[in-house]
Amino acid sequence: MSKNRIIELLARKQAGEATPAELEELNKLTAQHQDSVYYEEFLKQLWLNPQQEFEIPDAEQAYLLHRLKFADEFSVPEEKPKTISFRKVISLTGIAAVLAVIVSVAIFYFNGQDKFVPDTEIVAGKGVRKKIRLPDGTMVWLNSDSKLSYDSEIKKRKKRIVYLVGEAFFDVAHDKIHPFIVRTDKICVKVLGTAFNIKAYPVDKKSETTLLRGSIELSVNDRSAQKIILSPSEKFALVENKKEETLKSDRSPKSLKDITLTIQHVIPVRIGQNEYIQETSWRDSQLVFQNESLEDLQSKLERWFNINIKFDNEKPKLYRFTGVFKDETIEETLKAMQLIKPFNFNLKDHDLIIY
Repeated sequence: MSKNRIIELLARKQAGEATPAELEELNKLTAQHQDSVYYEEFLKQLWLNPQQEFEIPDAEQAYLLHRLKFADEFSVPEEKPKTISFRKVISLTGIAAVLAVIVSVAIFYFNGQDKFVPDTEIVAGKGVRKKIRLPDGTMVWLNSDSKLSYDSEIKKRKKRIVYLVGEAFFDVAHDKIHPFIVRTDKICVKVLGTAFNIKAYPVDKKSETTLLRGSIELSVNDRSAQKIILSPSEKFALVENKKEETLKSDRSPKSLKDITLTIQHVIPVRIGQNEYIQETSWRDSQLVFQNESLEDLQSKLERWFNINIKFDNEKPKLYRFTGVFKDETIEETLKAMQLIKPFNFNLKDHDLIIY
């Protein structure tokens, strides 16, 4: 229903007939559905190329367009056409019919294409981790404060596409004919069957992909032509640093992106007598960190324990820690860290102040 409504509103916007309320509704829907950019682009092409013929093999769609085309003389039965001329629709039915045709053609077009149109969403809130089995047999471990969206008919699609916000570990069911694709707001990963971890929280400057088994093809969203192949025990990292530059013309600040791409080998972290893969230890409910500052650990602790952290003193931010925690509470974790570096904290409900 949302997809059809988006197409209808986009068509009205293209025709200049959308009301302010409809434009506001459209903005909300497009924000919720990342793939709506495909609809808008298609409608623009449909509007700008009226001579183009569109194949419409579906009987109900053909009947609808046929009825619009011959609205004034529909009393005489007509043979259902397989194609319809968009220019003829304009001349015979006017703008209202044009909008109806655009909506109908667009809905048919996107229903028939193998686009990413998710109808299922799995959310793991802060302090929660989930294990999911997708319809194609792929196993997914979803970390705290993360969301996974996919099509419930993913097994029937030419491409098994999912959209991730946050962090997840994938053990992909092998299918050499139907590639498995993970999209985030910064990177896209394509595999056939393998095990890997993706960390892509919107608030973090760094996005990471860690491969444990098999191979993956990775690309950065705004550099899709550039492909990166990872081998087992390799980690790809994208670090995005935004900087402000003043334009000479108007002296207004302009935001620029400085992106650094790196590939490294995954090195286990040794703590005590045990070794841990820091990038994937969370899947086993273990919070592992090595030589990280308390400021860098802030977002991890917030997601892991479902708390909000504030610093009343700048000095503790610079303290660095190495450790592993599994079943400890946030209070137990902080008390253990106090044995290494001196700091105080005040914990009330979900709010933590460090000073």
